[in-house]
Amino acid sequence: MRLEMNSKDFEELERAFRRLPGEIRTKAMRRAMTRVAQTARSRIVARLGPHTQMPRELVASLTTAHFNAGGNTSKVVAESGWIPLQRLGAVQNASGVYAKLRGSYRHAFIAAMKSGHVGAFRRVPGTQMSSATGKREQIRELFAANPAHAITNNPDIYLDVLAGVIEDYFFPRVVHEIERLLPR
Repeated sequence: MRLEMNSKDFEELERAFRRLPGEIRTKAMRRAMTRVAQTARSRIVARLGPHTQMPRELVASLTTAHFNAGGNTSKVVAESGWIPLQRLGAVQNASGVYAKLRGSYRHAFIAAMKSGHVGAFRRVPGTQMSSATGKREQIRELFAANPAHAITNNPDIYLDVLAGVIEDYFFPRVVHEIERLLPR
């Protein structure tokens, strides 16, 4: 992946910045960087939802964006574990379990544990429960994708998304914020 920024744009921005008072410079950069971080979050969520076959709302609730003014850094964090299939609205049907956007899981079943946990499970062929006296196979809970792993396993896709946001939105957003602050 290659990210190119036009040096002429940065020279213009630098000249305009030098003429501004320090307080306006700080406010404009803070506002622009915060907005670019939120835009990056939106673009990553929009790409991550279809890529992991999960509802966009669920992925958005796991993803945050922050701008650190002291360090001049922005972070977009998708923090999650494996999402239980039950959280996606899994329902029992005649052939197994069906979950929206994920499809059917044959021979799976929905069960409630004594602890109150409800989940979608399947039996593991060729295994035996250690606590059962009969020949009962072990069960495992079924999970959907992990959005954080999708980013880690496919960094090029998401770096391209971030590069596009920086190229398309950063410079125009800084100029917009400066224009908003100048009349005041």
